[in-house]
Amino acid sequence: MGRIENIQLNVRSAFARDRVQALTKLTGMTASEVVEDALRGYVPPGLPANTGALVRRGALLVRPATGASISLAEANDALDRARQLPSRGGGADLDD
Repeated sequence: MGRIENIQLNVRSAFARDRVQALTKLTGMTASEVVEDALRGYVPPGLPANTGALVRRGALLVRPATGASISLAEANDALDRARQLPSRGGGADLDD
């Protein structure tokens, strides 16, 4: 049987200690659980994130194409038509 690695993580950052303490009180999780959850969600810059069905096109995440291609003019016309539709309520009108 292999040796179990016992790794201790020492954090010297006062911000990190205070934030973990606040999150443990807020969530009821242990400090280890808070740190583990935060590290699971962290994706270093430059590495592609797990995005499910989305694909990266430059800085954007988009759904993969499933139908016929459309031209730039057709896309712009569709955007112009969508912008001319009456507001569906709830939000402020940006034109006013």
